Amino acid sequence: MLIKQFLGLICLLFVSAGITFAQGTPSLSINDITVPELDSNFFQRDFTITLSAPSTQTVSFTVSTQEGSATSADFGAGSTVLTIPPGSTSQTIGILIAGDTAVEGTEQFFVNLSNPVNATIADGQGVGTIIDDDALLLLNQTNSTRAVALDSVTFVAETLPIVTERNFSPDQRTQLAVFAIGLKLGNGEPASAVTASAEDSTGTPRPLTVEFVTPVPNFPWLTQVNLKLTDQIVPGDVKIKISLHGQTSNPVLVNLRQS
Repeated sequence: MLIKQFLGLICLLFVSAGITFAQGTPSLSINDITVPELDSNFFQRDFTITLSAPSTQTVSFTVSTQEGSATSADFGAGSTVLTIPPGSTSQTIGILIAGDTAVEGTEQFFVNLSNPVNATIADGQGVGTIIDDDALLLLNQTNSTRAVALDSVTFVAETLPIVTERNFSPDQRTQLAVFAIGLKLGNGEPASAVTASAEDSTGTPRPLTVEFVTPVPNFPWLTQVNLKLTDQIVPGDVKIKISLHGQTSNPVLVNLRQS
């Protein structure tokens, strides 16, 4: 009788603290992560396993890695058992990622949940995406050679004008924002170290001025590059490329009009 009263008091304390326990068996889910590869050594990135509601029991489960296009040479492979104590709703596991300077392309591996105790599994596979930041690439739309490109002032996508009144520059030429992977300026190196061109429908490459280069917040593997368009470009689909340190990116298409 005293044990029941004690357990009832504990539950009452949790309820008064704003904690609602699972009615039935809670479920486990794991998130996905995307990380830049970096150049050398191992670095750790965490996956988070979340319980749908706190439990009055200890929840345990097995976490194991699985190769995909990324192999065990690219990340720390293994298996372990984790627990989530009563009243808690999450646990993390750190996975080591191996940096290198080889051009390998974007690769993926998986982190799987199995053998749950006092829980079920709702989403049992986390996807780890390793962005290869060694090749200079311009970001393109999914299943397309068209660029991910915006007017850097209005944030409007193509079709974009070469000349616009909605621009802060005196010549009113659009600054086109494209996004690069693997663009690595040296310490103190200016944006002008990056060169760019636009090949128009006549097949003529037109040089573009690189106005601005900056990392994209929350995406350390991605760099925004602002390019000033020129009147020499013949409107229509143009192929944009950038170069740095002897590397030239893939060409991406952007549709332009005169104004």
